[in-house]
Amino acid sequence: MNQDIFAGQWKQMRGELKMWWGKLADDDLDRIAGQKDQLIGLVQEKYGYARDHAEQEVERRFKEFSDKTDGAVANMTAKAQELGTAAANKANEAATVVGEKIGSLAHVIRENAPHEGAVATAATAVVGGLESASSYLREKKFDHLAKDVTALVRSYPVQSLLIGVGLGYLLGRRPR
Repeated sequence: MNQDIFAGQWKQMRGELKMWWGKLADDDLDRIAGQKDQLIGLVQEKYGYARDHAEQEVERRFKEFSDKTDGAVANMTAKAQELGTAAANKANEAATVVGEKIGSLAHVIRENAPHEGAVATAATAVVGGLESASSYLREKKFDHLAKDVTALVRSYPVQSLLIGVGLGYLLGRRPR
């Protein structure tokens, strides 16, 4: 374990150090303050080891600690990937269901809308938009949706911000 990693993990390692080398007091650990050479010297002094033996002992213990923490990180990473996959699957299912519901709404509007006049024209435009959204949601997966939304926000940042503020305002004002 190099000096930078050792210093960065010092607080996490203090408890382990006390378990490994019970003769080290809190004052000793404060004095070491994340300095590997200081730890080697203190282990050498407290336990009567030769310098080489103290270095080997410290390196061995650090390798154990590193292996243990690497295993924990690997487990957390695997769990996070598992949760991410599950969330993406749920989002894909939800997008499909929402697409179907929007298609259903478009069908109801089309059947109940008047067939002439300005309201009919507006209803036809709304139905067209709903059918397009329905088709899009049923065909695309969640990661495609996220990419498309990201592209829209990058293309229209001010408008996206205003829409976000407006939605936030509306959601904040709704009764609970």
